Amino acid sequence: MFKDYYQILGVSFSAPKEEIKKAYRKKSLEWHPDKNPGVDVTEMMQDINESYKILNDDISRARYNKEYQLFTKQCENSKFKRQRPRPQSESWNYDYDVYDENLRDDINKARVYAKDMVDEFFKSLKDTSKVAAEGAWDGAYGYIIGGIIATIIFALVRACH
Repeated sequence: MFKDYYQILGVSFSAPKEEIKKAYRKKSLEWHPDKNPGVDVTEMMQDINESYKILNDDISRARYNKEYQLFTKQCENSKFKRQRPRPQSESWNYDYDVYDENLRDDINKARVYAKDMVDEFFKSLKDTSKVAAEGAWDGAYGYIIGGIIATIIFALVRACH
C-alpha cells in the first residue's frame, strides 16, 4: 500500500520543510481527540505522524519523491485505484507496490514510529484524564461531606421544632 503523504498533510510536492512542519502542526491540531469528540482519530493521527516522519527527513523524502514521481506517472494512466474510502476525507491509500527497498524500510519504520507515538499520546491522555478525575473527586469530597452534614443538622433542627 502506498500513501500520498503530500495529500495527507495538504502540501505540494515542492513544499519546503517549514511549510511541511506548519502543515503537520495544523493537521495534528485539526485531528486532536479534543476537537473530534466521539470520532476515532487514531488512524488519522498515525497517517499524519507517518507523513511528517518521511517528509521531514531529507534522505527519506528524496527516496519518497523518486517513488512518488513514478507513482504519479502511473496514476495518470489510471492504473492504481484508491483503497478504503474514508468518511472524514478522500482516501490517500493506493494499491501500489513501492519498488525502492530502502524506501519500503523507511516507510515501515515511520509507520511503527507513528503508531508508537499515537499509542503513547493516548496513554498519556488517559493517564492525565484519570489524574484529573481523581483530583476533581478529591476537591469535591469535602463539599459533599459538608453538604451531607449540613443536611443532617438541618433535618435534626426541623425535627426538634
